[in-house]
Amino acid sequence: MSVDKQSTKQRLLDAGESFIIESGYGNFSFRDIAEEVGIKSASVHYHYPTKGDLVAAVMERYTEQFAQQLPDPMSDAKSAIELLEGFIAGFKGKIVDQHNMSLCTILTADKPLLPERVATELAQFYELLLNWLTQVFMRLNAVDEAEGLLLASQLLATLHGASILVQGTNDSDYFDRVLAAWRKGIV
Repeated sequence: MSVDKQSTKQRLLDAGESFIIESGYGNFSFRDIAEEVGIKSASVHYHYPTKGDLVAAVMERYTEQFAQQLPDPMSDAKSAIELLEGFIAGFKGKIVDQHNMSLCTILTADKPLLPERVATELAQFYELLLNWLTQVFMRLNAVDEAEGLLLASQLLATLHGASILVQGTNDSDYFDRVLAAWRKGIV
């Protein structure tokens, strides 16, 4: 693939991700994407024939990038607590501090609108998170996989819930308060 095509595809994915975060799956068109990137709408269709194809590619890229940022949960380079704190800090930095909802939270809210391929990519992202967090909790608390998965699910629910509360109230202190209460129960 030529550099120009690759660059255009990346710009399309960037624009698609921004539009999803700003307004959800159903509230943007290929015309909006084309205008943002500075190309014709037909050119968007050339790279991604349908909106579902574009959003699935956005999710696939998002998952790959996220996976690359996750340290090995079993490495002795960081303790399990350090891994969890790094995960929480990363979530806060990307979502709360930037006054955004997460891409995945927005897509989950729009799940009835999503084509199957996008829903599958979304589920794969959550599976990545849950698997990684499960391993961290198994290491932290010497629990079995089922208990680790329960703890991982609780943390994700806490993070997403806290971020929604912050967005709804416009008070970022809620995130820290909610996580402080969560930490008391886990550490």
